[in-house]
Amino acid sequence: MGKLYRIGELADCTHVSRRTIDYYSQIGLLEPYRTASNYRLYDEESVSVLKLIEHYKNMNMPLQEIKSSIELVKKKNSISSTQVEKHFDQIAEFMKHLEKEIMEMKPILENLEDKQRELVLSKVSPQGVTLAHSLLLLLG
Repeated sequence: MGKLYRIGELADCTHVSRRTIDYYSQIGLLEPYRTASNYRLYDEESVSVLKLIEHYKNMNMPLQEIKSSIELVKKKNSISSTQVEKHFDQIAEFMKHLEKEIMEMKPILENLEDKQRELVLSKVSPQGVTLAHSLLLLLG
C-alpha cells in the first residue's frame, strides 16, 4: 500500500492546509482510508492528487473542472467516449480562456523594455512558453 499520512502530515508535505484537505475530502477529490478508530489516512495518490489540484488552480481552472479532470485520470481504463469528449470540451474552453489572456498580455509584453520582458518570461516555465507559442500558432 505504501506510505500513509495523517491529515497533518499530508498538509505539511504538500503545503496545503488541513482545512483545504478536509474540504477536498468532503467533495470527493480525495478519498482517505478510515482506520478502526475512524482516523483518516491518505496515501501517495492523495499527494499526487493535491499536486495536480494545485497545478490546475494555478492555471485558474474552476474547481468543478478540476474535479472532472481528476475523476478522468482516476478512471483511466474505464472512460467512455462521452467522458473523453466532455473532457476535451473543457480543455477547449480552458484554451479559449488562455488565448484571451495571452492576447491581452501580448501588447503589454511588447511595450516592456528588453530586460523587463526577459524577467517576466523567465518566470514562465519552458513548457509554458512552448505551450503559449503553440496556442498562438494553433489559434492565430
